[in-house]
Amino acid sequence: MRYFVRACVLYLLLVSLFSAKGLANPGDTTWVQAQNDVQLDYYNDFDAAVTFPSGTVSYRKIIMVFTLGKYQCPAGTQYCGDWDYTVQNYLMTPTDTFELSRLITPYANASYPRTGWNWKQRYYFDVTDFYPVLKNAATIRLSYHNYSGGFTGNIKFAFIEGTPPRSVTGIKRLWHGAFPFGRSTDPIENYLPAINALAPANTQQAEMNFTVTGHGSDNTGCSEFCSKYYQVYANSSLKETKTIWKDNCGSNNLYPQSGTWIYNRAGWCPGEQVNPNVHKLGAVTAGNSINADVNFQSYTGNGSASYIIESALFFYGAYNQNLDASVESIIAPNDYEGHFRANPICGNPVVVIKNTGATTINSVALQYGVAGQTLQTYTVSGLTIASSKDTTIKLPSLSALATLAAGSINKFVVTIQQINGNADGYALNNSMQSSFVAAPEWPGRFTMVIKSNNGATQTKWRIEDLNSTVYKQRNPTATQTVYTDSVELPDGCYRLVVTDANCDGLYWWANSGAGRGYVYAAKKDGTVIPFTNGLPAYPASLAPDFGCGFTQYFRVSSTLAADQLLLSGEAKEANNLLSWETSKEVNTERFALEYSVNDTTYTAVAEVKANGNTSSKSTYSSTHIPTVHSAFYYYRLKLYYTDGSWKYSNKVTLSPVASSEFAVDVRPSPFNDEIKVRITAPRSQTASITLFDMQGRILLNRNSNLSTGLNVISIDGNSFAAGVYTIVIRSDGQKLARKIIKL
Repeated sequence: MRYFVRACVLYLLLVSLFSAKGLANPGDTTWVQAQNDVQLDYYNDFDAAVTFPSGTVSYRKIIMVFTLGKYQCPAGTQYCGDWDYTVQNYLMTPTDTFELSRLITPYANASYPRTGWNWKQRYYFDVTDFYPVLKNAATIRLSYHNYSGGFTGNIKFAFIEGTPPRSVTGIKRLWHGAFPFGRSTDPIENYLPAINALAPANTQQAEMNFTVTGHGSDNTGCSEFCSKYYQVYANSSLKETKTIWKDNCGSNNLYPQSGTWIYNRAGWCPGEQVNPNVHKLGAVTAGNSINADVNFQSYTGNGSASYIIESALFFYGAYNQNLDASVESIIAPNDYEGHFRANPICGNPVVVIKNTGATTINSVALQYGVAGQTLQTYTVSGLTIASSKDTTIKLPSLSALATLAAGSINKFVVTIQQINGNADGYALNNSMQSSFVAAPEWPGRFTMVIKSNNGATQTKWRIEDLNSTVYKQRNPTATQTVYTDSVELPDGCYRLVVTDANCDGLYWWANSGAGRGYVYAAKKDGTVIPFTNGLPAYPASLAPDFGCGFTQYFRVSSTLAADQLLLSGEAKEANNLLSWETSKEVNTERFALEYSVNDTTYTAVAEVKANGNTSSKSTYSSTHIPTVHSAFYYYRLKLYYTDGSWKYSNKVTLSPVASSEFAVDVRPSPFNDEIKVRITAPRSQTASITLFDMQGRILLNRNSNLSTGLNVISIDGNSFAAGVYTIVIRSDGQKLARKIIKL
């Protein structure tokens, strides 16, 4: 199969095809298709002939995209996409063979909620350093180590033009194969002899990629279920000791699975890609020899254990940029299935930044936000990112994430602006964007219900805001007991964090002796609030199968937008007329009109029945005669729904007509962007507004013409520093002063 296409594409096009990684800002990108949804069956090798670029163009990034899918096996087939199988993908040229990538298929029975027959999972592998051999005619081999079918494989390559961080001066394949482990008569060291390699011209550094996964199960569970280590030597000098173990399978992004997905394993988890361990061997002079060696931990078993090993030695020239960083990944917000557990969010974006230059990075200035909206900036300091290393950065809360329509699809963008206070040496890798779904909206009042299983103290939940302030939590203590908690939250972004100490959720088929529990949230009328954690809603049998736990972000917004519910008012001689309209209504019950004389304590003064369900605009009105005299009256609506939840409207401020009093109200305090001065005047007159700082210096002096009744004067607060100020209003011999605070 051969497919070769070269196209000048915009970054957005690349993201629309493969939004997961958000491959950043390419110039020209060349796509090469290898296997195209080939059906994988039994233990087999699937080869595809390809033609790569000739090597005359420089590429800053080469990404191999492996898409795993499913197909329905013939009737009567016992297993179909049900097991954790090893998939190795090789590059085969006339002179070389290298493993480019490895992954383990998930337990993906079609009856499970996320792995139906149309399921697909994308895996992204950075194969840039294989560029010296990714040229011209070659064969891509998909090696499927399995005993049943049901999966499909699709492999394509994106060659993104530009300058790579370093030039690869040479590659040498080292040890490769499936080797026995623990046999006293045939130790694994027999298969791992020390290897000498000559450093090519222009070489300055050497690194070894070592991919290893444990398989088989002997009398102690090795090698799949045992933790062992190996040691890397260069020229007889110990460089690193590495443990072969994955300790977070219960936090797999693809869950639940239909097998033993939560068990930790030797270097892999079901449904995840296997990344090589990169070992730095140090400086190497061109023309000199380097001796590479690997020694495994001493161990003796009954001979059923093995490791699948693939390794290569890479030689590098100097870094092409002195000061350079790249945006490697957007973890959140992102709708990529590989970051499923981290999304959707309504608060802090999370990105990965890599040092692709020669100088250690101590600070990074980033600009980020939702495309089409005002972007935020943030400088991360106190870093120590060495060359070729990366770090995960949690950015300050993004306010735009709290205002997007729940469930809407949006674009997040992030750009590196400076490194160490200076311009980045190479701009093409500075930006990335991701597609994401806005976090759901929950009512301000709801109920949390958890039923413990036989491990009562293992599973807990808590609700906290973005500052980790806990508003409510439950730590069960009794087995098989239902705990019900009422939750009431102010407007904001929150996360429900559910944890399980045994990493087997509240029910898992392989540990049925632990009993069955459940956890869910419900509205006031008992309607279950759906989670976005990929599990079916309670009371489905798989709802408690969440491994080590999950985090559910949600927003509480008690005020409806003006295009949904708009309140307006007019002050009459002896009463106030309030009018409002809705653009449409779904399951509405009634409106409660509330008023206040201080904008703090509100009292319901009228109720009006809502229309219930309508797609047309509806209008309502009510008249209120205040019983308390005040310079200002504040009104709002509280809209109740049939499920017991409610939302507020906007607020309206009214002032009595022809009031004989001169009254002033300054809001908000504390303020941030704007100060609003409300002045009720008994007649037309002029007012002066003066703002003083704590040292008595005049920062603002303004005259305003007032008309009879309520006047609202806006003052831009952006130019004032944080602190305490005094604002003085003078008019017709009257003087009023107020203290206000800038955050």
